[in-house]
This record gives sequence, structure tokens and C-alpha cells, in this order.
Amino acid sequence: MATLTAENINYKEELKRKTSKPLIWIGIVSIIMFFGGLTSAVIVSQGGGGFLAIEMPFAFTISTFIIIASSIAFHFGLIAVKKGNYSVAKISIAVTLMLGLLFVVTQYMGWTFLHDNGYYAAGKESTQESSFLYLLTGLHVVHLIGGLFSLLVVLIKTMKNKYSLENLTGMQVSITYWHFLGALWIYLFLFLRFIIA
Repeated sequence: MATLTAENINYKEELKRKTSKPLIWIGIVSIIMFFGGLTSAVIVSQGGGGFLAIEMPFAFTISTFIIIASSIAFHFGLIAVKKGNYSVAKISIAVTLMLGLLFVVTQYMGWTFLHDNGYYAAGKESTQESSFLYLLTGLHVVHLIGGLFSLLVVLIKTMKNKYSLENLTGMQVSITYWHFLGALWIYLFLFLRFIIA
């Protein structure tokens, strides 16, 4: 009976490994299509004319460097786990999580700058340019919050030495999503910089 239970556990673990990666890629493709549709809507709404220029908050530039640094830190964490160096892995994942939180803070600082300079998300005083700017950056943060929860789980499991060279699926899924969020932000930042700003 005990052997059967162990086999069931192994089967569930194997099933999880086989389905996690395809599922995250399905999710990523869905998000790409979603943001592709939104950015296409921005271009179409221009109607051939240029947008009113919006001064891009410097905080968004800082956000870009932060999210790149967080991806690098996460990558070092994955390498450290593969080498069995859990002390470095724990520091790297913790740094990634802190940088992710700092990214959200800098986004909020950017929104505060926009609001203080008369660019509103909604209402009579808002413009389609400012509304799109808040919408795109806000929705990215919503998706990033999911990544932060994933990072928190990875950090807890890393602290408990749950990952190994043979058991990296959870970390690999999380890092794939995190790198994607970084690439998505760079795309949005450049898009906003050259289309709206």
C-alpha cells in the first residue's frame, strides 16, 4: 500500500512537470496577444494623426533598469541551485523579489508624476493618450503581481532547499514568466516612448 502511494506521488509529480511548462507558454502567448491587441488599438486610435505628447516619467526609465537587474539576479539564482549553492540561490531570489517590489514602487512614482502634471487616467480631464498610458502600464503591473507571488513561492522553497538539479520545474516556470514580464515591459516602455511620448 505504501509503495502504491509513493507511485501515485511520483506520477503526480511527473504529470506536474510535463504540464507546467506548456501551460506557462500558453499563458505567455495569451498575454502577448492581449498586449498586442492593446498596442494595436493605440496605433489605430491615432487615426493617422499624432498623439498629444506626454512627458514620460523618469521613474519608468528606472523601472526598466530594475526589471533587467531582477532578471539577471533570478538567472544567477537558477544557476546557483543547479550547482547546489543554496546560500547564493537564496540571496539571488530574495534580491529578485525585492527588485520586483521596487519595480512596482517606481511604477507608482511614475503614475504620481503623471497625475501631478495633469495627465489623468480617467474623467473629463483625461485624454486618450493618458488613458492608454495608465492602462498599458497598469495592466503590466497586474501581471507582474502574479509574478511576485510566484517569486515568493520560489523563495520559500529555495529557503527550504526544495529545489535540486532533478527538481527545477517550479523555478524554471517562474523564471520563464519573469523574463517574459521583463521583455514585455521593455517592449511597452519603447512603445510608449516612441508612440505616446
